[in-house]
Amino acid sequence: MAKEIIIKRSDFKEMRDAYAKVLAGDVQGLKGIYQKNPDALFNPITARRDTIFHVAAYRGREAVLRALVEMVPQSKKRELLKTKNIHGNTTLHEVATTSNIKAIDLLIKELLFSDGPLNHETDISEREKILGDRNKLGETPLFRAAEYGNKRMVMYLAGEIERIGDLHNHYKRNDGVSILHSAVIGQHFDTAIWFLNKDPQLATYKDNYGKTSLHLLAGMATAFYSSSPTTGILKKCIYHLLPSDSCNQDETDQLPPNLQNKDLELGEPSKDPNQSERFKGWKMIDRIWTHKKMHASAVKLAEILVKTDASWFEPHEPEEEDAICLERKEEEERVKMESPEPDTPLFIAASTGIVEIVKEILAVYPQAVEHISKTGENILHVAIRHRKYRVFDLVKKKEEANRLARGIDNHGSTILHHAAETKYCQGQGGTKPTPALKLQEELEWFENVRSQIPSHFIMHRNKNNKTADQLFKDMHQPQLKEAQDWVKNTSQSCSTVAILVATVVFAAAYTAPGGFHGDGRPILLEKPLYSFFTVMDIAGLASSLTSVVIFLSILTSSLEFEDFLHRVPRNLSLGFTFLFFSLTTTMLSFTATVLLLVHLRKKWTATLTYAAAFLPICVFALFQFPLYYPYFVAAVKSILDFLRRNLPGNCEFLQIKDD
Repeated sequence: MAKEIIIKRSDFKEMRDAYAKVLAGDVQGLKGIYQKNPDALFNPITARRDTIFHVAAYRGREAVLRALVEMVPQSKKRELLKTKNIHGNTTLHEVATTSNIKAIDLLIKELLFSDGPLNHETDISEREKILGDRNKLGETPLFRAAEYGNKRMVMYLAGEIERIGDLHNHYKRNDGVSILHSAVIGQHFDTAIWFLNKDPQLATYKDNYGKTSLHLLAGMATAFYSSSPTTGILKKCIYHLLPSDSCNQDETDQLPPNLQNKDLELGEPSKDPNQSERFKGWKMIDRIWTHKKMHASAVKLAEILVKTDASWFEPHEPEEEDAICLERKEEEERVKMESPEPDTPLFIAASTGIVEIVKEILAVYPQAVEHISKTGENILHVAIRHRKYRVFDLVKKKEEANRLARGIDNHGSTILHHAAETKYCQGQGGTKPTPALKLQEELEWFENVRSQIPSHFIMHRNKNNKTADQLFKDMHQPQLKEAQDWVKNTSQSCSTVAILVATVVFAAAYTAPGGFHGDGRPILLEKPLYSFFTVMDIAGLASSLTSVVIFLSILTSSLEFEDFLHRVPRNLSLGFTFLFFSLTTTMLSFTATVLLLVHLRKKWTATLTYAAAFLPICVFALFQFPLYYPYFVAAVKSILDFLRRNLPGNCEFLQIKDD
């Protein structure tokens, strides 16, 4: 049973006042509270059992800490550094989470080294014990600083520790996570690089699950550009124009000699005009630049870690050779090989789509491309299963690609079977915006992988006695149903709009602006705008009826898998094109009618009329272009693919590749 804590009303008021004053940075107010009773400095003032020093430390109040330290009796200064809160954190643990080097320098010099230089072994041991004190997780202040990514704080603490002890004692916490693991998990890659420069052996440290820091880095898709690219044309342009390094002193591995670039009160690093002030107020640019610097640091860290990786060298023999099986007597049980050992960083990077790590590993160890996992898979199996197109394109250019394409894993699956599976790509949603295009993307991916394997491998059956074609149709049946429903609903809606447009322009043809003469000739026939009106009206009628025919042909088609590869996207693109053109010509004919009947002499009146006439077209284009554009690209790709397949000679230049 937890011990009941009894707090007097007067003590509660003192705790409340002290907490409020330390948050406000009220030095004089704190002196008024603690000068009369210095022992109260050791009392907890929060529910986490923090003392006033803990709070001042994690708030980064250097001036407050200085005033409090002066009130501590000489005999209790080191005792203060040993006081822990409910999590086992000392004041040094708390200040290590900030970037306030002035504050920790004050604590170490005034409390830890307050009695002068090192005197004897007992004194050295006590100081080393305080700097290496661990919280309940087994973290030292240096470990906490690395965990929070404060590189300058890490450099300072490492220097102080090396004066009296050994850094290796700070490299691991209770659960086996190393200080390098912690920096990588927090995506503090500059700090991780500094540690590797300090001690390259950290790259070989493994946690309790057998993972090195490279294993962790290979699973961080957001840390690399290839697996988390910037979206939007404007953002992409800004990204590529910005420098990849911060161009400031924080990239160096040395602390400034006098620490003059630190704010004395808040402890924040002084801003380099070349870094923060350059894009002050431009939040989007600053955010993009932060991402680009992180991507550059991640690549640099990967280059260092890859040189120590030998996980790919462990050989595994696949259970099935690269000979196809046309028929299995009975459905064989799928092999389940669960191993506590993680995948290699190469396979993890391939599954997350980090091209930078895959490329670096294959550049340093070219033979790693032939690595086989315990489940009999090679890198092509992994990349194809997880729909990592860029990794697939990178590997298939290798000379070993033909041999890898013939690989059959322990489940009897070829790379084409993995292209048919949707287990690992259901949550990704594809890169296309609509169900029809998502299904087309899957079909194109399947056909792309099919072109990489020998033709007779298409007949191979896995241990579930299924060919890749059968598996594809079984796995994608829900997606086909969703695409069919979407295409039908879209075609019906667009057909309704096209019929309304056709009705309007048909009626306009018999109600000419200005009326008719007795002999039936239009009164305004000689006006140039009347000819324009006539042409636009006829064009609107023809294009709207054409779009109706196209959408009706889509509604009456079977809408099977093969239809979604080329025909349905091409027809939808044509239907959208004619519908958009009919709306445009209808508004142009309306504008011509207004100009024929109402003679606008003032420029501003004419300008407003034109703007009002074209407003529906602009709104339609704004909202429908994101839908129309991918279908237009899909239609163009299908036409170019047809030409590329049927024209003589090398026509690879006609191929349009996705980003």
